[in-house]
Amino acid sequence: MRLSSRGQYAVRAIIDIAYNSKNNTMPISLKDIAKREYISLTYLEQIFFTLKKAGIVKSIRGPGGGYLLNQKSSEIFIGNLIASVEPIEIISCISKENNKKGCERQSTCLAFDMWNSISSKIIEFLNSISIADVISEYNIKNNNRLNDGIKNCRQDKI
Repeated sequence: MRLSSRGQYAVRAIIDIAYNSKNNTMPISLKDIAKREYISLTYLEQIFFTLKKAGIVKSIRGPGGGYLLNQKSSEIFIGNLIASVEPIEIISCISKENNKKGCERQSTCLAFDMWNSISSKIIEFLNSISIADVISEYNIKNNNRLNDGIKNCRQDKI
């Protein structure tokens, strides 16, 4: 499975909003996200048009405006987020997007069920991780680094 930049950027941008919006009370501008995440503003605008249409974000107009999450970060799952901007597929023959009538070899293909099962497991895994989970893991990791740095600093002084 290969995730396009569209899916990757959507995930990074939503994590950025969740992390920086002060409990979803301070709208975040696309310009700020683009700067922090090194994403083209024009491309981010296209992605956010889709995210807004999917109900993942809402826009706040006017001075100090920007975007907020339309749901709690614990209710936004990575798989659903990616699927809102692009299809999640491991191979094209099982893609419902590319192959509406189904693979013509499905009944004789020995690998079809395996690919289908792998695809389902990937989607299931991605839908088990929320934006809140990602941020929590990041905070734990950074707190551990900070604590390790403090311990090392104390040991150096001993």
